[in-house]
Amino acid sequence: MSGPVSHTGFNAGQFGTQGDLAALDRRIGTIVELGGDVCELAAVRLDVVSACRLLEDRLVALRAVLAKHAIRYTLHAPIAVNLMDEPHLDLHLRAARASLELASECAADTVVIHPGRVHPALWADKARALLNREQDTLSELADRADELGVRIAYENMSPNRRIVGGTETSYALDMAALAAQLAAVGHKALVACLDVSHARQGAVLQGFDMYDQVKVLAPHVGHVHFSDSTGIPATIQWDNEGERLFFGVGDMHAPPGMGEIDFDRLAAGLTVQEGTAIVIELKENHFLHSAPQTLQGARLFASALSRA
Repeated sequence: MSGPVSHTGFNAGQFGTQGDLAALDRRIGTIVELGGDVCELAAVRLDVVSACRLLEDRLVALRAVLAKHAIRYTLHAPIAVNLMDEPHLDLHLRAARASLELASECAADTVVIHPGRVHPALWADKARALLNREQDTLSELADRADELGVRIAYENMSPNRRIVGGTETSYALDMAALAAQLAAVGHKALVACLDVSHARQGAVLQGFDMYDQVKVLAPHVGHVHFSDSTGIPATIQWDNEGERLFFGVGDMHAPPGMGEIDFDRLAAGLTVQEGTAIVIELKENHFLHSAPQTLQGARLFASALSRA
């Protein structure tokens, strides 16, 4: 693929793997058959790490599966990694380092990590100190990533249930604030992961213009998560994922056109770094019936980025 976006594909899915490497093998094969050329692995669904240590036997088996497919790999670290959770920071650092090492062992070149988040009261009292500490920690992790030949993609946050419920907040709901944090660290092994759906949700929750803010983050973007959403916070009660998607609330992980994101307008204001991968994140039901057209939509978005 020509232009700054070099690869377009899918994540390995949130269902059906759960340590089952045969299922992972089949999923990667399906992605290749669809025409995808990148697959993002979920670190916690491989059963290759325990107590923040790589399990050599499992790692050998995993590498054998990955080597069967001619595809680029990236890795999503555990979502629970939180570099602002000061009481447990050592444990989070161990988990982050293990994710970087796992990526290196799997020839995955990018590790996606979610930024820090804390209780709103703690943020109001210690915001600057928390940001400064995260900068130091990120710099340390980026040094290690550089040694291993991988890079960290720090992802803009979505309003999860805790954020919507008022028990958690993150500066990275705001793409301009995330850009400022990445600029403060200023490390070659640290880029932004722009999650398009998260950007929409953050914009609706905080009342800013998504398309203006993405221009601020654009110089840092080296990885993209692609899906559609309305941005409506998931504040209603629902009994199952089908009902949540029916209402169109929260992180829908839906194909383009099922939410309200204007992808042409987004592409017009966005630049990305050379070698950027677009990783499609779909709910499993959407993957089963809409994967081909979503891949086509992601490639059209990539072409629009090249024109921009």
